[in-house]
Amino acid sequence: MAASPSQTSNIFLPRRGNTVSSVKSSATEIVYSTPATTWRWLWPDVLMRIVPMSIAPLIYIQVFHLPISFLGLTLTHVPLQIAIGLAVGIGMAAFAILYRAYVVGPWFRRPTLADQSLQTFFYLFINAPVEEFFFRGFILAIVTQWTHSLFIGWLISTVVYTLYHRLGKWNWRSVGGVGLAGIVFSLVYLLLPGPHSLVAVVIVHAMTTSGFLSWGDEALYQRWKHRQAKLAKDA
Repeated sequence: MAASPSQTSNIFLPRRGNTVSSVKSSATEIVYSTPATTWRWLWPDVLMRIVPMSIAPLIYIQVFHLPISFLGLTLTHVPLQIAIGLAVGIGMAAFAILYRAYVVGPWFRRPTLADQSLQTFFYLFINAPVEEFFFRGFILAIVTQWTHSLFIGWLISTVVYTLYHRLGKWNWRSVGGVGLAGIVFSLVYLLLPGPHSLVAVVIVHAMTTSGFLSWGDEALYQRWKHRQAKLAKDA
C-alpha cells in the first residue's frame, strides 16, 4: 500500500521510498525490497558516507604519527571479545526488532531473499565496522585526547553518532533508538579489559543494525502474515 501524505513524514527511512506496507493494512499484497531498489540507495551511501569515514581516521593517525591501536584496531582478548559481542549482539538484535515494530511504526518493505542477503552483508561487514571505526575508534579517541576526559569523549562521540542519523532523514523515533544503542556500543567498547578493541562492539553493532533495518522488515512481514491469517479465519 502507498502511505498517505500524513504518514509520509513518519515513515521509517523515507530515502528508500514512500511506498510501503503496513502491519495494520488489510491489503492482500505487500511491497517488496529487491537488490535493485537497495542498490539505488546503497551505492551513493558508500561513496558519500562509508568511504570518507574510512579514510579520515587513517589520515589523522598518519599526520600525527599515531599507532593504529589508537583507533581501536587491536586484537585484545579475542575469544572474550567474540563471546561478549555475540551475547550482547543477540540481545540487541531482539531489542532492535521490537523497537522497530512497537516504537518506530508498522511500516515495512519485505526484502526478497537476495535483497536480505545483500543488506545483511552490508550491515555486518561494511556498515558496522566503518561506523565503529569512525565513532568509537576515532571520534571518541580524539575528543578524549584533546580534552583529557574519557567522559567527554564518550558523551560527544555518542551524541554525534546519534544525531548524524538525521542526515539520512531518520525520523526522531528511530534516532531515539539509535541513541540507546549508541550507549550500549560505547559501554561494550570501553568496559572490556585490555587496550580498547573494536572486535566486540562491531559484532554488537552489526547485529543491532541488521535487526533494525533488515531483519525487522521480515519480522513485521510475519506479523502482517499472521494478522491476515487471523482475519481470514474470522471472516
